[in-house]
Amino acid sequence: MTVGVPQVSETVSEGIALLTNLAEKGEINPWDVQVIDVIDRYLSKLTPESNISANDDFTNLSQSGQAFLYASILVWLKADHLANSESSETNSEISEEVQIPEAETFETPKIPLKLEQQLRRRAVAPSQRKRRVTLQELIDQLQLIKSTIEDRKVRPRPRKTSSKAREQAAREIAELAHQENLVDTASDLEKFLLERSLQSSEGCFEFDRLLELWSSVLQSKAENEHTNVQINSDRVGVFWALLLLSAQSKVELSQEEFYQDITIRTISSTSEERSVLENNF
Repeated sequence: MTVGVPQVSETVSEGIALLTNLAEKGEINPWDVQVIDVIDRYLSKLTPESNISANDDFTNLSQSGQAFLYASILVWLKADHLANSESSETNSEISEEVQIPEAETFETPKIPLKLEQQLRRRAVAPSQRKRRVTLQELIDQLQLIKSTIEDRKVRPRPRKTSSKAREQAAREIAELAHQENLVDTASDLEKFLLERSLQSSEGCFEFDRLLELWSSVLQSKAENEHTNVQINSDRVGVFWALLLLSAQSKVELSQEEFYQDITIRTISSTSEERSVLENNF
């Protein structure tokens, strides 16, 4: 659950207002604020009622989460400060309680000194030293937390996709588009070959000659329609279209020798196909 910046500002403002109100009523000592007690009071205000709606329930849950976050950060700061202060005080007490012989009477002993005999043990553990937290310090910490959360930009986590997956997706899209364009090219090329076979006795075409005628037809068609249509006259696309027509027994591809020119011959169409084609003209 992500809490927006306006919700954070509202929660912090309510917390500061609650602290100020408790201090004015005398319910808390401004010079010694009990952080846990204050947080408990704030959470008690967020206790859901019986007639609460779904939106209010979500709002209270968000505020409770923010309150727990602030409480954990404040208690952590206080505990860290107390741990540092206690460690420094313990070191100073140990240095004072250990009695070291003077330099004149000190001799290098053959047996290590028993330091535990030099320490004066206490009957009870030392009392826990507490540092008081003032109201102003608590408010300053709340405002610091607020500014830290507001400065943190919530960025959507980018989806990590491997380069292989991206390349595979690009190939699939390109193949799909190529297949759709291939069917259209094959259909147009079939009509063109039938037209050429009706208009002239030219029934066979060299592949390069067919490319020239096909390019000129597409160019004139684009000029007549006044459109900037991308002309699909590439050798690979036309060759794939011819293979499709050959598989459909509409054209015949022949080659006298390997790696030589390909000859395309239109297979005689039925009378119905010829009549339909003639009517289109």
